[in-house]
Amino acid sequence: MRFRTSVLLLLGVCLLINGCVLSRGRVGNPIQEEHLSQIEKGISKKELVVTLFGAPDRIIVGNDKEIFQYYYYDGKSPGLILLVFNILSVNLRSDNLYVFFDRQGIVQDVIYGKRTPEVDFTLRPWGK
Repeated sequence: MRFRTSVLLLLGVCLLINGCVLSRGRVGNPIQEEHLSQIEKGISKKELVVTLFGAPDRIIVGNDKEIFQYYYYDGKSPGLILLVFNILSVNLRSDNLYVFFDRQGIVQDVIYGKRTPEVDFTLRPWGK
């Protein structure tokens, strides 16, 4: 009888220390897509880009060009915590905006990619 009580007590404790974890993290500010249409290649200047999007997160200089990078990262991480076996998954996506300028500070190109809507709390420890 005492052994049975000890086993039941141990199982109860094991059930109490198991659990689920959900976490979320974001880096940067969401890129305001409505401002993209105001940037005209060959006409717009750095001042306009900074007014619309703020200071760039990163500035890359090279080959007579200057590139402003704006980024926004969104990540979600679900997990299952068991006594001897844990499963954690991280789903991280980013939006990136690159604005290319010539030596005079005139916009030459704009590249924008949006992937953050694809972030979900899917627990896939072994792939898709």
